[in-house]
Amino acid sequence: MPKRRLVVIVDQSARGDQIAEWQHRSLATLSSNDELILLACNNTQPRRDLLRYPLYYAVNLITVRNRLTRKVPLGALSKNVVERLDFASEADGIWQVLPKDIVDHIAKSGAVAVIKFGMGLLRVPPELKIPILSWHHGDPEHFRGRPAGFWELLSDQRTLGQMVQVISNKLDSGRVVAYADTRIIQHSWKATLLEAFRHSPLLLAPALENALRDQHPAKPTTGRNYKLPGNRYVLRLLLRLLAAKLKWLAIGVLFEKRWRVSRADVSTGEQAVSIASGTRLIGPESQWWTPPIPPGCVFIADPFFGSDRDELLVEALSRWGGIGQIHKIVKSGSTRLSAGRKHHSYPALIECRGEILCVPETAQWSGPTAYRWQTEWEARSKLRIEGDQRLTDPTFFEHQGQLYVFANDARFGSGVLRLWHAPGLLDVFVEHPASPLRISPRGSRMGGNLLVCDDQIIRLGQDCSRDYGDGLIAFQIEELSPTRYREREIGSMRFDDRKGPHTFNLSADRQAIVFDWYHETFTVMAGFRRAMARLLK
Repeated sequence: MPKRRLVVIVDQSARGDQIAEWQHRSLATLSSNDELILLACNNTQPRRDLLRYPLYYAVNLITVRNRLTRKVPLGALSKNVVERLDFASEADGIWQVLPKDIVDHIAKSGAVAVIKFGMGLLRVPPELKIPILSWHHGDPEHFRGRPAGFWELLSDQRTLGQMVQVISNKLDSGRVVAYADTRIIQHSWKATLLEAFRHSPLLLAPALENALRDQHPAKPTTGRNYKLPGNRYVLRLLLRLLAAKLKWLAIGVLFEKRWRVSRADVSTGEQAVSIASGTRLIGPESQWWTPPIPPGCVFIADPFFGSDRDELLVEALSRWGGIGQIHKIVKSGSTRLSAGRKHHSYPALIECRGEILCVPETAQWSGPTAYRWQTEWEARSKLRIEGDQRLTDPTFFEHQGQLYVFANDARFGSGVLRLWHAPGLLDVFVEHPASPLRISPRGSRMGGNLLVCDDQIIRLGQDCSRDYGDGLIAFQIEELSPTRYREREIGSMRFDDRKGPHTFNLSADRQAIVFDWYHETFTVMAGFRRAMARLLK
């Protein structure tokens, strides 16, 4: 990667050069070739009206201030800093202004962009011709202003938008150069912000690339400009969070998702795609084959077709240990395949040198491993993933001489879809240059094999913005190569009379589909089984 020079604006600290933990992680994503010019503003004065917003600032201490917003030293990043300047900003009403000598210095420095981590509202110098990038944690189409996540939780939103913008002289209305959204945790403002800030660093690389190429997603910035909440709004949010917390605890202790798997016939692959994209319904339940749950298990889910349409591979959850097992199911009964007390799920299949292998998810304890399974469960080969990552729901697709694997990096959770590729299963999988492909709880976790129909390639992703496992989103892949990737959302699938599906597959002969679904079921053992599963992890 060619060398770039970037300006980073921070606020001067009595403890030396420090930035928030999430900002530190953002800069850590830059190339080691990149050079940083550090500008430290020494007179930024946060405006806090404690008399008008006392309750907000009290709650702020335990929510907005968290382990990802705490200040940390630059540390190893210091080696990239080639120049450091202290300065005092000038004022224009409530806006801060960069002094002319600082603007001139930036213009002459050869820097290609400014990354704004410090200061408050900043007037854009008209003579500065490079972009000034700044984060905003909120969907600017609906929620401009602040505080991050507060108004979204109060209005019962499912996702929290976040963007990197090229700032303008209108609040949160600059040109958006990177956008993502993260899951809102309905019972916790702090957890919602932690989820957002842990994904924020992933936006810097695409934001820089788009800003320097003058590209940007079509994202309006016309939302309402929200202000700090008064005491009555804070009380409303606290009551809402309390109610959601009690509901969350009750469901965790007394209710379980009783997953089932069903197979249905289809006439063509086109019909399967129509079902997956929500334009056609599955036939009546009376025409489904729904196999019984194996003895000793609570549910079965994550169905894939095995050697033929009459053989299924599924995850079966053990009754007492809460550990996922891989089972083979046929009309005459079921057989456990995976051995031991370690969690296995999502039994995806892949052909390697004429042999059909199973690569289940084992992210809790190991990177992906390919297993023989047709005669006995035996480890065939551990996959070599660049960076030795543990992958969630790895899904394979062979296309034009390359083998691709769509999956989540377990460190970032299910809201970030990544892509790796290699010539074959036994080669080293390198991360695709377009990765991460998607940052959102909507569609970033894989929901089954890719569907191919009339030269269309359809990717299915889980909709995790609602109840877990409640629906799939279909994306048409418009471009796929070792250097390029592009997809667009084309529809969604969700049941009306039950929850699901979160896995959907088409048989090799294109005459059957298999999918999972669930009901929330009351049981006094739910909390015990969840506790046992956590202990075993």
